[in-house]
Amino acid sequence: MKKNHLLKNLLLINFSFLFLCCCKNQLSPKSLFSEKEGEQEQYSDFSGTKKSRVSIACWNVQTFFDAVSDGNEYTDFKNSSKWTKEKYVKRLSKLCEVMTMLNSDIIVLEEIENEAVVQDIVNRFTEGAWNQKKSWQYACFSKEKDSAIGCAVFSRFELSNLTVHSLDVRVHKEKQPSSRPLMQVTAHIGQKELTLFVNHWKSKSGGEEETEIWRDWQESVLAQKVHSMSIEGFEKNPIVMCGDFNRSVEDFTLQNGSKAKEGIKVVLRGTDGVLVQSVSPWLRKNGSFTTEIGSYFFDGNWERIDNFFFLGDIVVNSFGPVTEPPLADEKSIPQGYNIYTDSGCSDHLPLKCEIII
Repeated sequence: MKKNHLLKNLLLINFSFLFLCCCKNQLSPKSLFSEKEGEQEQYSDFSGTKKSRVSIACWNVQTFFDAVSDGNEYTDFKNSSKWTKEKYVKRLSKLCEVMTMLNSDIIVLEEIENEAVVQDIVNRFTEGAWNQKKSWQYACFSKEKDSAIGCAVFSRFELSNLTVHSLDVRVHKEKQPSSRPLMQVTAHIGQKELTLFVNHWKSKSGGEEETEIWRDWQESVLAQKVHSMSIEGFEKNPIVMCGDFNRSVEDFTLQNGSKAKEGIKVVLRGTDGVLVQSVSPWLRKNGSFTTEIGSYFFDGNWERIDNFFFLGDIVVNSFGPVTEPPLADEKSIPQGYNIYTDSGCSDHLPLKCEIII
């Protein structure tokens, strides 16, 4: 199994509480959803315990900027004749079409510029008739101040308690690069609470080895927050960690579970010896991959840098990258967005997972 070093440096974290854009929205044409979608589907197992099916999608939408320049955009989108309002509106429509195709109860999007884009998505879905039980009624968004991009969550279930955990490390000679905060939000599913941690870790731009330390720090923040839930007595609550980790699942620390039937566990490393064991749907019990393709295709190879990690009372019912047009070509390779030709969607494939809690 892969072994990684444990972090031993002092972790300086600025924990801030923000309740951002966690609001109801009006959505969508009735014809978009089946009768069961958007409603809590419950059944009882042999013990009589009520279970709920929940579908979750996670997608890095690749630098999704609006048509207003505020100075933080990437170069190609800043005061450029290549990027116009017409192109933005067209790309927004394509994004909403993909969200409709995914049709998940919870949709997590990375690389959204701002709350205005979130509102535009909401408004696009309100153009038709809507049914409250079948729509994404709730949305939230966060990003660091002066950062170019952030993360958004759309949900058919009520969202609450959005908390943003920012990283502030000052123990290296190199200044900490701009990084996305860890989002923590609660989804209320019937009588149950599902804790969702949304991640977008430091990219490998600047060199994989050179930037790994910053992903290590972000891993530590995630591990510490999940570990703190067990200390507070919430260890039985279902926990979903998802997002673009910019680290393939096989490059995490992997261990055999404490029981033979558990298979391979992904270990998240915190400080002071904190280790959090989680389940990855990318991996079978013997450690092989559950799918032939990954979520990101780079230099002729598939990578699995977009991930779901699960803890608590969760059973994975289905999982996989979504490759339908216009997301991918005939070889399932994602078709990245091209600002010059206004073609493609994203250089990442969405991941869709159905879980039972």
